Amino acid sequence: MDLKPLSYNGRDEGIEVTLRSELRPGDDSKNVAIAIHSLFPDAVIDAFERESFPSDRQTEIVCNHLSFERFLEQLRTQVILDTAMDAMGQHLNENQTVFRISRLAAFAGKIAFVNDDLPLGGSFEILLQGVGLSDWIEACTWHSGRQNVPRQLHDESAMDESGEASTWHQ
Repeated sequence: MDLKPLSYNGRDEGIEVTLRSELRPGDDSKNVAIAIHSLFPDAVIDAFERESFPSDRQTEIVCNHLSFERFLEQLRTQVILDTAMDAMGQHLNENQTVFRISRLAAFAGKIAFVNDDLPLGGSFEILLQGVGLSDWIEACTWHSGRQNVPRQLHDESAMDESGEASTWHQ
């Protein structure tokens, strides 16, 4: 009998997903909205006042109660599940973690994790909260390769503080 692997989406799994991003004077709110919807199609974005481009205001976008389904699908498509586990776990504190992704990559429908410096085009901060979050992160990023090379959060194979790989498996 073939068993279908569990599919995680962050909704109805006790995980709250929130996205935050700062709109700076040179940012185009329409393009930022497109980038958000490429990974979080259910995001509700409040309307912004029409201003000439570029705007001189700084505004924060906050989207709550997001589905993580498209995001997780993209992690699988890009084959970056181990990187995602490391990035999501890097700032894990009990039942909460935060990580950042590139807005330009999101605009193209891709995921690129951001470590320290603000990338060209800005970033989205993703906040995950929920009981058993570390187990959920390991489960939602699981892939069959972990049967041969087991991985878990904060193991010796995790990326280092700068985001570089600490080991390579042959």
